[in-house]
Amino acid sequence: MKIVKPIVNCIVGFLCSIASVAAWSACLDSGVQLQILGSGGPGASGGRASAGYLVWVNGVSRIMVDAGSGTKDQFHRAGGNLDDIDLIALSHLHPDHAAELPAILWTAGGSFHLSGPTADGVFPSIKDFLNSLFGSGGAFRILADRIDLEVVTVDANTMGSVEVWREGNILVSGTGVPHGNVPTIAYRIELGDVSIAFTSDQNGSDPAFIDFISSVDFLVIHLASSEDATGVIAQLHAKPSVWGQMATAADVGHVLVSHISTSSPQALEQSLSILRDNYAGALTVGEDLMCVDLN
Repeated sequence: MKIVKPIVNCIVGFLCSIASVAAWSACLDSGVQLQILGSGGPGASGGRASAGYLVWVNGVSRIMVDAGSGTKDQFHRAGGNLDDIDLIALSHLHPDHAAELPAILWTAGGSFHLSGPTADGVFPSIKDFLNSLFGSGGAFRILADRIDLEVVTVDANTMGSVEVWREGNILVSGTGVPHGNVPTIAYRIELGDVSIAFTSDQNGSDPAFIDFISSVDFLVIHLASSEDATGVIAQLHAKPSVWGQMATAADVGHVLVSHISTSSPQALEQSLSILRDNYAGALTVGEDLMCVDLN
């Protein structure tokens, strides 16, 4: 059974949280839901797992986005099934987004599409990354005969939307986003009349991204930076005000806050308040195993 927490919307001036929630509910067996496997960021994040998401369609786990540390256990707790997965979409190859992939595939393996970015500098392409894990000389080559992956490489330097995978009324698109020197892909998923986009980690400096997320129903943002952040963190991650401005400019219907990199309720409340000053739409703060109905 997929165990999840209900949605809580933010109110200006108040911390969005789901502390000590006793009433849990399962994802629905019909329609489209997003389950947050990991809502934590790269820093100390109060026991949250790192980035990972499942998209459920009529009770079936069809798409997984990212596989950060801690998501293997969450995947199984959620009731995810590798036999049902059509696509695993990795945004980039930092450990908090990709490290748990071998653990998730062990021991069942699977046959599905897997997408990720091109290479740059110290970062391998998605094909080389997978070969280093599961190839004939890979660290986890024991899995080689248990997986059948259709690899989709998305150019991280692309300026527009690229089709990643399509089946029936489901379309997954990707685009490159600025995350320092890290080749990174943001994803948008159209499921009939419902759309959801995953910003991944980025600093929010590319105005073309507004077009990519234009009028999306749900936008998952990664709140890994505070408003007063400087140095590397500020170079890699958008500040709360920037996220709010981007969501407003794109006319986003609902913002889901994830990849939270603080264990301090006060720091989170401050960032959410700034985000709310720049975005007036619906806002939900993610928690591990939360299930969000997208219908």
